[in-house]
Amino acid sequence: MKTYIVIYNKNSRGKKYSKKDLDIIFSAHELNSKIFVTNEIEDVGKIIQKFKDPNKYIYCAIGGDGTLNSLINALLKNNIDNPEVACIASGSGSDFLRTFAMPTDINQAIIRIKNNQNYDVDTSLIESKSNSRYFINVLNYGFLAETVNLSEKLPNIVKRFRYPISFWLKLLSGKETLFKLSTNSYEFDSNAFNVSICNGQFFGGGWNISPKSSLQDGLLNIQIFKVTKIKAMKLFFLAKKGLHLTDPDVIVKKADKILLKSEQPIEIDGDFFDYGPAEISVKKHSIQLKI
Repeated sequence: MKTYIVIYNKNSRGKKYSKKDLDIIFSAHELNSKIFVTNEIEDVGKIIQKFKDPNKYIYCAIGGDGTLNSLINALLKNNIDNPEVACIASGSGSDFLRTFAMPTDINQAIIRIKNNQNYDVDTSLIESKSNSRYFINVLNYGFLAETVNLSEKLPNIVKRFRYPISFWLKLLSGKETLFKLSTNSYEFDSNAFNVSICNGQFFGGGWNISPKSSLQDGLLNIQIFKVTKIKAMKLFFLAKKGLHLTDPDVIVKKADKILLKSEQPIEIDGDFFDYGPAEISVKKHSIQLKI
């Protein structure tokens, strides 16, 4: 039986656990586990370096999208081949897991992880001039990345509401700007408000930004919001229910390689990444997701 390497981000929003709590819970489900509680994202890579054999271990994140992103980066940057990965929601968004209607109760989630099969899931690598990182869910380029960047600078006293506060603050001054991007078969060079590049379906605390995304097709769904600020407000509200894709001002493409050529901000999986230019490439079926 494989051992679960469990990474719990105690800074994530949601129900709080101690190491003892998690030891008891995993033992009650007759799972061999090693529990690591951390509040520093950098710790995840150091932990994984000690458990690099995918034939012995299953890697489990307890937290939100940022915790899962950190685990995946630790695994893939340590060249761990096709690891088995599980995730239990305990974060502010946990949007990636919404695609699978994953239970939020930890015991129900563990039962499902134990009993269900693995899925071969794509990840993507983004590389800028100064940074590189894998992502599994959604990348935003432009306005929504500016929103995330601002939210990370707000004081802790408003931490719970930092995303909606930063969204409305940025919306007051936001405007369409020049975007340049290309794929093997498409080129865009015009003003737009935001570009969303999606592997998963949900982001932003439940927005169904890409209802037609597949995690297994080796392609990213690109949505270019070629609109003014006023039109963007309408489309963002429609995007909460995935109803924005029929609008002719939302350009939809698919690709496995994308070049972001303009110096716009970029966020991945809910955290600020860098500014363009950058290159994105899909890593097909790079993890086995237990879900």
